[in-house]
Amino acid sequence: MRKGADALSKWVGEAERQLRLLFEEARKTQPCIIFFDEIDGLAPVRSSKQEQIHASIVATLLALMDGMDGRGQVIVIGATNRPDSVDPALRRPGRFDREFYFPLPNVKARRAILDIHTKGWEPPLKPEFKDQLAALTRGYGGADLRSLCTEAALNAVQGTFPQIYSSNKKLLIDPSQIRVKAKDFMISVNKIVPSSERSAASGASALKPNIEPLLRDALAKVSALIDEIIPQKKPTTALEEA
Repeated sequence: MRKGADALSKWVGEAERQLRLLFEEARKTQPCIIFFDEIDGLAPVRSSKQEQIHASIVATLLALMDGMDGRGQVIVIGATNRPDSVDPALRRPGRFDREFYFPLPNVKARRAILDIHTKGWEPPLKPEFKDQLAALTRGYGGADLRSLCTEAALNAVQGTFPQIYSSNKKLLIDPSQIRVKAKDFMISVNKIVPSSERSAASGASALKPNIEPLLRDALAKVSALIDEIIPQKKPTTALEEA
């Protein structure tokens, strides 16, 4: 696995050479899989405003993926959170033939993720509590849930041993005395902003009065769908009263 920007270099032509060496090594050890994480950093959309070095890297990658020599049993996989930033030439058949969209986890998936991140906790969290927490964290991704569990554990540590935050000395603590409670999770829920709710400034504007009636129904359907995928408000449950 390679990060998308790992092949970049300050030396002209070095990035292209690294890509060629990578594909040559993959051909020697085929069947082989090359996985590029954050491929939008390696092959962004080419434009006249972009530096020539990026255009050369994209051209090299295109030639390596479906050149005259072929790839043999070498499979290339790329991952990105910004598919619109990947050069369109990479997304045509013969290069990245299949595109898979992985949405935010649903309630069942969030419950499984919570099981993973709280495995081995003593005492273990109650199943009913984890079910309520999974329902409460709609719109959370895997990294958000991991951060939630970490923050809850830190809140429990701070509540059990507050002296470690006010002393400059090294203190010996007993981890078995730490108990993560519902209150610790609720403090974390109110503190953490899920990735799906973080957005930059938008240049969108309201529809004109003469166009709004024509698009009213379609806009309502789109808004309802967006609210299901990226909720704006957290539902109120009995867990918030803990």
